Amino acid sequence: MLARPHPLWGDWLHVMAGDSQRLLDKLLVMRDQLNDPEHVGPPPAFVTYNRLSWLPANLSRPFYKNQALEHVETLARRIEILNKDIEQKAGSLLDQRDAAVAEREWLMNELAALAPNPVETD
Repeated sequence: MLARPHPLWGDWLHVMAGDSQRLLDKLLVMRDQLNDPEHVGPPPAFVTYNRLSWLPANLSRPFYKNQALEHVETLARRIEILNKDIEQKAGSLLDQRDAAVAEREWLMNELAALAPNPVETD
């Protein structure tokens, strides 16, 4: 079966030939209705149509459902990797912050012990 990338979600969703033709026709009609030579990218109405009408109507079809399920798994793995990266980077920054706070408090206490006028400590 010949499948082509979806006009919006071509990185994860391929559509069957007949659906591809109908989507491209809809895209071109909506682009022409937009009548804005400065506009770049798909018309907002086409994005809305795909999110609210086309995808919900076609997700029950096994060809599209399987691709959506696979993409959900891919997104879950991506989120897991991003969470680990954030934890590693943020954790390191939090450790550095805690060390700086502890050193500042120690130094302020040392200065407070020396000065006739007490230095405020947090």
